[in-house]
Amino acid sequence: MAKVKEVLALLDAYAPFRFAESWDQCGLQVGDPEADVKRILVALDPGSAALDEAVAHGCQCLVTHHPLIFRPLQRVRADEYPGALVVRALREGINLIAAHTNLDVAREGTNDCLAGVLELQSVTALEEEKAWRGEERYGGMGRLGVLPDSSTLGDLASRLERVLPSAVVRGVGDQARFVRQVALCTGSGGSLVERAIAAGADVYVSGDIKYHEAQRAVEAGLGIVDVGHFASEHLVLQPLAQVLRSRAEQLGLPLEVRIARTERDPFWILNGENG
Repeated sequence: MAKVKEVLALLDAYAPFRFAESWDQCGLQVGDPEADVKRILVALDPGSAALDEAVAHGCQCLVTHHPLIFRPLQRVRADEYPGALVVRALREGINLIAAHTNLDVAREGTNDCLAGVLELQSVTALEEEKAWRGEERYGGMGRLGVLPDSSTLGDLASRLERVLPSAVVRGVGDQARFVRQVALCTGSGGSLVERAIAAGADVYVSGDIKYHEAQRAVEAGLGIVDVGHFASEHLVLQPLAQVLRSRAEQLGLPLEVRIARTERDPFWILNGENG
């Protein structure tokens, strides 16, 4: 029988927790490292939908990208968020593990997945932490690469809308302009707009771009394709689940790994299909 601590070790080998940003909260957030695990559910968010699915499939562990507990809790109550989810997870015997910014910066993590969708070539990190530079599993935050062929900004946006489930695409810049060098960062990437400009990118692909960041891009001549937070990161679930399966099999750990099917982008589109 596998233990929660062994699931943590599998994740740490793939996306070392030491790579996480200092402000981040990763690792085992709710549960017991010595608890037995037969089934794991991999999801983007530790919300009610993922917990419902974990319970329905008899999972003892829920591995998510986003942490449930991000700031210190003043209290844990069953009638308040996030305490209600903490209480339910404990009652149902579901251990909650978060692999957040450590998965963002890992090789083959969220940012490499998005770079792969775009088939970028000559890929490098958009931003690196000197402390981890050169480590085998470290890839840095964001990516910078070159498209196989030049594309208009509008065509690139349309392609991302097609290949990313639940993408809600917004753009900045002239849609007819040709772009080749792409900077990207999954999730909420507004903080790296300046880095994308400094790197000489033609276009920056990310999510949660704010108004004033968009205005800065206009002034700098940087195109932006905002695909939404959920869509930019959800594509990591399949490779993450497969890594857990293959590494568990190599170690002889009897683990069933499932991917959440019910969670959705919390945003809906007027007259659209999301939500």
